Amino acid sequence: MMKITGPIIDRIDFVLGMKSQSVLNQTTGDTSEEIQQVVTNARTIQKTRYGSNYTNALAPIELFEEKMRISESQLARVATICFEEKLSSRSTMKILRLARTISDVAGDELVSDEAIEEALQWKIKSMRVFSNLME
Repeated sequence: MMKITGPIIDRIDFVLGMKSQSVLNQTTGDTSEEIQQVVTNARTIQKTRYGSNYTNALAPIELFEEKMRISESQLARVATICFEEKLSSRSTMKILRLARTISDVAGDELVSDEAIEEALQWKIKSMRVFSNLME
């Protein structure tokens, strides 16, 4: 069996588990149109922030760092967790970009502590899921 290397796993932002569910037991969630509107609003915020056609995922690092609106304590939290979890610089940047995007979806001008924690949880979960593939 081939193993997945660290640099490949670094490029996976998060892992989402899906459960099989009966059609009869489904609950009503957001419609596709509602989700599309949320995404469109977040992308509009991002394009306005960067003054061009960039989104958080595509903005050059220098521009992203200049505009991300994150506190020093939040940066320190991310740095500490990334060090403890032995995450790469690429993973650290992906966490920051994901946290900024989560805040954009929520309509927050500043990156929230909740967005930082959620982004950290997503990335750490994905690293743990794939860690056994690296052995």
